[in-house]
Amino acid sequence: MGTQKTVGEFGEFALIRRISEILGLNSKEVIVGLGDDAAVVNLPNRPLVITTDTMIETVHFRREWGSASELAVKSLASNMSDLAAKCAEPAYCLVTLGLSPETPIAWVEEFYQTLARLRSEWGVEVIGGDTVRSSQLLISITALGYQIPLHPIENRTARIGDRILVTGTVGDAAAGLEILQNRAPKESVSDVDTFLIRRFQQPTPRFREAMRMIETTTPTSMTDISDGLARDLPKLCHASGVGARIHPQRLPCSLALKDYARERAALYAWKGGEDYELLFTLPPSETDRLIGCWDDPHCPLTVIGEITSPASGIVLTDWNEPSIEGFDHFRS
Repeated sequence: MGTQKTVGEFGEFALIRRISEILGLNSKEVIVGLGDDAAVVNLPNRPLVITTDTMIETVHFRREWGSASELAVKSLASNMSDLAAKCAEPAYCLVTLGLSPETPIAWVEEFYQTLARLRSEWGVEVIGGDTVRSSQLLISITALGYQIPLHPIENRTARIGDRILVTGTVGDAAAGLEILQNRAPKESVSDVDTFLIRRFQQPTPRFREAMRMIETTTPTSMTDISDGLARDLPKLCHASGVGARIHPQRLPCSLALKDYARERAALYAWKGGEDYELLFTLPPSETDRLIGCWDDPHCPLTVIGEITSPASGIVLTDWNEPSIEGFDHFRS
């Protein structure tokens, strides 16, 4: 096999043409797409939800931890999770890559081939973006989706007495990250480790679950769990002007996490980030109604606590750990 071409050898314009070939034709709603100065979309009469997220090499990931395909999944999933928190139907995204000239073209092709595949799986279409020179790999995606509920769901509208719920299981991604950080190169991993690493590298955004949720009821507030419950719940409570009582023994942990972390599984579930599950609130009667008709064994709903008065602050019952604080982008 011959030497692979790099981004520097290919050049910017040839690279954009190659990306356009991989992604294919845009849908009819996209009037102007990839390759122009800006995208133009013919919107129907409904609100547009917009979010953006950035991943930087050595800050959010290491190149040796995963493939271009896995990075494509994770970087897009973080945006899809934000849309899910607003019960928005994914539609379009803009993708910016910061690449060194030595980056193999095959890596870029694999990245965009994965995004092209996810268009059919997740319903999100790449309509533009940018490529820039960078000493470290940078992935920045802006995603757009159509708001489905009549009124936007916010993180500042939780009410005293609401129940606090989460989708799926939490803490898996933190354990997966820990395994990657501590694993020797080419070291074999167990089935448990493989599951947890996959949860870190290829999270499942819960936008389909959000769509099913609003068929039954509308959360009083909702956010996604990107920085961990220990960070995202206080942000929701602060925005809403309320407190919260959490029962750590109720935090939903996977069998893999329990096997890996043993008696400290709840700590991973509370502090660990990047699970991209949904954290939301509902009145007690609506909580019972939703759980009563929820029949997804792959994504259970769990009541982990209740909203309290702001004077109460954030309380974890029977918590023996020294701190309840979680991840901070600028302190970690």
